[in-house]
Amino acid sequence: MIRQLVLTNLIAFFSLSISAQTVYELPINAIDLYPTLEDMYGYAVGKVDHYYLVFGGSIRSDASEQYQYDFPNLEILMIDTNMKRASAFTNGNLEGSLGEQMSATGLSYYQEGSTLYLLGGYGFSESNNQYITFPYITAIDLDATIKALKNGENPVASFYQICDERIAIFDGVLDYNGDEFFLINGKHGYKLRPFANDAEYIEESHKGEARTFKISKDGEHLKIDHFQNWYDMDGLREYYGPLLPERINTIISPEALPEQ
Repeated sequence: MIRQLVLTNLIAFFSLSISAQTVYELPINAIDLYPTLEDMYGYAVGKVDHYYLVFGGSIRSDASEQYQYDFPNLEILMIDTNMKRASAFTNGNLEGSLGEQMSATGLSYYQEGSTLYLLGGYGFSESNNQYITFPYITAIDLDATIKALKNGENPVASFYQICDERIAIFDGVLDYNGDEFFLINGKHGYKLRPFANDAEYIEESHKGEARTFKISKDGEHLKIDHFQNWYDMDGLREYYGPLLPERINTIISPEALPEQ
């Protein structure tokens, strides 16, 4: 029975791997349509057919490449490679924590079907009046978002967000094996009194750490289940075996981890 369950999970996993849609690097024709992307980093990408949606990220300034000095991307970018058209829509229509996270840098993301999952990110929180690492997971219905933007409507109804301090991470890697999500490495940072001359930026590294969890949905409400922290990457590999996503397995290989 256990062997049959493992085989069933393996089939589901490899089927997902073949059909995975997550875009980790925009094609050159999309960047050509919105050249500012050449100076952007830390954004998330969703793709449906010939449409690319870009959320968050920062635009490098001439003064510095540090997060606190670069300019946040305050727009949702929609790039249509068929029509060779790029449009920008302000995040101002997304209020509160939702709009704040959509302007964050270092978003971790994964696309399953037409749903894009965004996690964490670092940026300025008007609600907290400081720079923080956002403790949110947001699921975005890409199909509905594209339709709303094309019709000139507010896409807020296509965004579903939950708060969980355990996933307040930026610059991490998010992946999925058809059953569980894997969040690897990343950082946690904050900056108090952001407008003061002596404001101090504090950062904690989570390299060599992993978090696993499941996301369930009850109507419009998301829920995190079976959350677990991992500090032993050998143990993680041994526990999941072939069910560990290949991208995650590569990142936590012994040569990629910090020396003890």
